[in-house]
Amino acid sequence: MTLVADWQLDEPRLRVAELDGRTALGAVTGQPVISARARLRFGPGRTCEPLARLLDRAIVQAEGAGLDPALLVVADGSVQAAEDIIRVRRKAHGVADWIHSPTCRVRIILRPAGPHATAQLPAPSQAPGVPAPARAPGRPANPGVDGAGVAAVREALSEVIDPDLGVNIVDLGFVRAVTIEERTAVITMTLTSPACPLTGIMEDQIRTELAPLADLDGFVVDWQWIPAWRPADITDSGREQLHAIGFNL
Repeated sequence: MTLVADWQLDEPRLRVAELDGRTALGAVTGQPVISARARLRFGPGRTCEPLARLLDRAIVQAEGAGLDPALLVVADGSVQAAEDIIRVRRKAHGVADWIHSPTCRVRIILRPAGPHATAQLPAPSQAPGVPAPARAPGRPANPGVDGAGVAAVREALSEVIDPDLGVNIVDLGFVRAVTIEERTAVITMTLTSPACPLTGIMEDQIRTELAPLADLDGFVVDWQWIPAWRPADITDSGREQLHAIGFNL
């Protein structure tokens, strides 16, 4: 986020319903950012903590750059529905289903209130859930060797079991792509949500299953959260396995 004429905050998946986000943003448009944050957090009227936290981030970055946040106003913005965050909910007797939490893509434009608010702000760190910059490509793939290698990697990944769902990560639709670069398997993966704490456990399981493959020197997991995982990504085999252990799909 760089302050030139306007300063734009862009959060691709803020956990708030679309109507609530639009109502909250409309209530503070035109207000100084400090007053807007207080209004979103404490009222009067209906509050919206997720948008207040977004302004928290703006205020902290402005202060860190030596800019008085009081010189910024909420000039404009937009709220659009994004993909739901989906989590597992376990019930009694082994039955389970999914919890859907609505999210929105929120864009807020802050504008200087006076002529002195023209300092350059540092670029923010990468926001959670936004894919990292693309890796530099390795050598060109050898269709004969790498094609077989990719198939072997995917077969090994089918032995990696999600500890919450009890089904392998291939049938759950977590594995989005596999390539081989310089004897390294590059695995593009996701999970049910960016907040899932199982990334380290998954990588440990993957390491164990790929270790016997003589044509590989190692692997890299490229975690990607956009687009979000959906139950529709589960294979037919995965659905049968989930039904067998009590999930409703």
